[in-house]
Amino acid sequence: MTALFRFLKITYLFFSYRLNEIFPKEALPKWLFFLFLLSPFRFSKKKKSSGERLAEALEKAGPVFIKFGQILSTRPDLLDKEVVASLKKFQNNLKPFEARAAKEIIESDLGKPINEIFVDFNDVPLAAASIAQVHEAELKTGEKVVVKVVRPGLEKKIRKDLALLKAIGFLATKFKSDAKRLKLKEMIDEYELVINSEVDLKKEAGNTIQTANFFENNELLYVPKTYVEFSGLKTLTLEKIEGIPVTDVETLRDKEVDLKLLAERGVSIFFKQLFEDNFFHADMHPGNIFVDATNPKSPSYIAVDYAICGSLSEKEQLLIGKMLADMFSKNYSGVAKTMISAGWVDQSTKPIELEVTIRTALDPIFEKPFSEIKFGEMLLYLFEETRIYNLSLPASLLLLHKTLLNIEGLGRQIYPDLDLWSTAKPFIQQWINKKYNPANFFKKIKDDVPNLFEKAYELPEKLESMFENISNLDEFNDEVKSLRKEINTQKNSMNYLLITSAVIIISVISISLTL
Repeated sequence: MTALFRFLKITYLFFSYRLNEIFPKEALPKWLFFLFLLSPFRFSKKKKSSGERLAEALEKAGPVFIKFGQILSTRPDLLDKEVVASLKKFQNNLKPFEARAAKEIIESDLGKPINEIFVDFNDVPLAAASIAQVHEAELKTGEKVVVKVVRPGLEKKIRKDLALLKAIGFLATKFKSDAKRLKLKEMIDEYELVINSEVDLKKEAGNTIQTANFFENNELLYVPKTYVEFSGLKTLTLEKIEGIPVTDVETLRDKEVDLKLLAERGVSIFFKQLFEDNFFHADMHPGNIFVDATNPKSPSYIAVDYAICGSLSEKEQLLIGKMLADMFSKNYSGVAKTMISAGWVDQSTKPIELEVTIRTALDPIFEKPFSEIKFGEMLLYLFEETRIYNLSLPASLLLLHKTLLNIEGLGRQIYPDLDLWSTAKPFIQQWINKKYNPANFFKKIKDDVPNLFEKAYELPEKLESMFENISNLDEFNDEVKSLRKEINTQKNSMNYLLITSAVIIISVISISLTL
């Protein structure tokens, strides 16, 4: 009955924070509405905004829902900015689990007693978050390391809460048209991929190693060494780094660090990852970034926590590069055409209407000097203004935008007069020159020749299949007319049964998870 109790608790939180108000009263099952009537919060005044109430409810629901809230906070293209701002305030610091449990997980994961791996292991964790906690340790070779350990029993909890989230998404999509527009089901599917990636520390190890290879002997960024032999599915052992927290600007000033160069190097890291490596650290918040001030005149960054990394398809990379270039040259027609051709807005959108919306949004911003333009916030504003065209951005682009907001925010905190565009322009120009270089164009054609021949061989078979489908079209149309008549007859009864069926589905999922 644990899963059923969990479902009831989530349902109670849903009503106690008055989140039921996003649903029409008549669409909710009576027994769920009865729970709201029993809630002591029913008579309280709504002193907090809907975003704040949603954030608090998700936080009380536990680690899995906290993580989901963090995913929702990266969707400025779909959610109101007030809701996004509230969800960004999530605190990811949780009560640590016992060191004994951490040691048991390490021993089980690595297949060795812990005293055969470390000569010293600090029982007090450095940090404890929703997915894992980190301990200091020392290898037998004398190297200082940090050991990341996944929380015990987390996979089972994730499986149960994901089932509840999917059921909630199903209900919301059926009962509220906004849930369809918000693509709640797609957000939950995206969240499932993200949280499963964070739990798999082998994947994080791979991301860390790949980023280290991209920045090998590079003065911009240092990536801690990964000890693969002491890492597994639930354990990750990394070199312990020493650095100044990037937010400690006072210490950076005391050490006479070149703050302008440091801020510009942060932007360079972002655009190198975007246009050269096509592999970017997607969780560059202040807690994951440090500064190596050994040489104050040539400071470098140190980044940790590579659980979430992103990459773009060749088409996405091309679209983003073109949109950025068009945006800063004030070619709003080009920006509009890119957004439509990419499928980010409704295909029925008229380019001229979208162009006018973009021009109205961005022209006042571009009246300022580039050094005063906050590029990440400008994109955020553009997303808000174009939501009327049912804007929906791919997950990879949203991760990229989140990373840009973090990088630019940190850069301006370090050096307020940061001119992002002057730093970004050489990367974009070099990338465009490379993409449109005739030699590269013909090389791509040459590389695609085998694929073109393969498709040519398939063409006769596909044409034959198409003609068969056309010959059966009349018979198919008769069947469609018959089905349409039957569907219209049963439509009212199906609407009534849908609510009851959805509740049964949730109950079955909840109870089955306990078996």
